[in-house]
Amino acid sequence: MKIISQQTIKPSSPTPSDLKTHVLSLLDNYMPHAPVPFIFFYKNYNNGDINILKKSLSRCLTQYYPFAGRILSPFAGHIDCNDEGVEFLEASHDSRLDDYIRKEANHESLRELHPNVSITNMVAVQLNHFTGGGAAVAVSISHKLVDGFTMATFINQWAKVTRGGSSFKPYFLTPPTSYNNVELPKVTISHEAKHVTKSFVFPNSKINVLKEKVMNSMGITLSRVEVLTSLLFKCSVDAATTKSGLFKPSILVHPINMRNKIFKNDPEKAAGNILSSVVVKMDDSRKITLNEVVAKLRRGKMEAREIRDVQEIGEKYASMVPMLIGDPSVQVYWTTSFCWFPLYEVDFGWGRPVQVKYVIPEVNLVLMDTPDKVGIEATIRLPEEEMLILQQDKELLAFIDIKSKV
Repeated sequence: MKIISQQTIKPSSPTPSDLKTHVLSLLDNYMPHAPVPFIFFYKNYNNGDINILKKSLSRCLTQYYPFAGRILSPFAGHIDCNDEGVEFLEASHDSRLDDYIRKEANHESLRELHPNVSITNMVAVQLNHFTGGGAAVAVSISHKLVDGFTMATFINQWAKVTRGGSSFKPYFLTPPTSYNNVELPKVTISHEAKHVTKSFVFPNSKINVLKEKVMNSMGITLSRVEVLTSLLFKCSVDAATTKSGLFKPSILVHPINMRNKIFKNDPEKAAGNILSSVVVKMDDSRKITLNEVVAKLRRGKMEAREIRDVQEIGEKYASMVPMLIGDPSVQVYWTTSFCWFPLYEVDFGWGRPVQVKYVIPEVNLVLMDTPDKVGIEATIRLPEEEMLILQQDKELLAFIDIKSKV
């Protein structure tokens, strides 16, 4: 890979003086200043579109003005909306697009397609050109500003403007108080063991078999994401127990989008971190059952329905932080699902992407729809020895498209 250009894209219109400071919500403050990184692969990219792409990004930044701002430190309670802009890089690759997608079984290679976001920047973009045509648009936005839904919405709005349309005006929430002086905990990740990342495709036909089995035994209705998340968590805990020979209390953290619950009007326009985390804790050393995990996950989601506003979301998360990062004797599995997000609708005028990838950071499990919507791709990051055990789990293998294992 070779970087061939770098430019700062600034908003097409200056941010009004009364919007120069964007105060972060309590939940925003707890989110790491780390990128939410997506890559969109396109076969029909036209090299002549580069200036249109930059101009449309500039126009979108006028609406998404905090994205062009700066944060003084990861623990600052606000963004300076100073219009300093977004870094836009171009890179060339000596491989063909189809070959690159096929060989990206090594998930670490995806990282080279992504721009490095500086410690103060909020957003960076990298347009990657492949030999023989085709491109990958990689976008990184700080988790301080976005959850997955906001990220997907912004990229779709940018694509819409690139095609000649107009962007709607999102609304950024203003918390009742500033959290500049709150001492927020720093999440530390253990790197004692080598971690590896693998992807597995679960066809809808097999997920439905699993759903029917669990629903019939429990007498409840479940979604694909609920049952698959529960299965993967259970099997991951089983792998860790097999590897060490000892059961370690384990926690599943599963975020849910709260926009439709909290905002009655135009929930899709609400920008920021507007999600609640359901926590499933397994602290009994006996063998975990799938039904038990499903029941606890469902109970947590029902409790989340009682949340009334964004402030309450932040307060709930703050109360969970000591349990999630303060006890080294507990293993935490961070998960997220982008199923049903309009990621494959991102069309810059080159057609829909042939592949969308989330560059998995320290999250253990990411679920996404397959490009043809006939299944779910699960990307999992675990210690290497535990991954080897997981790949041999017969309960898990029964629902995987074996040809898809990468």
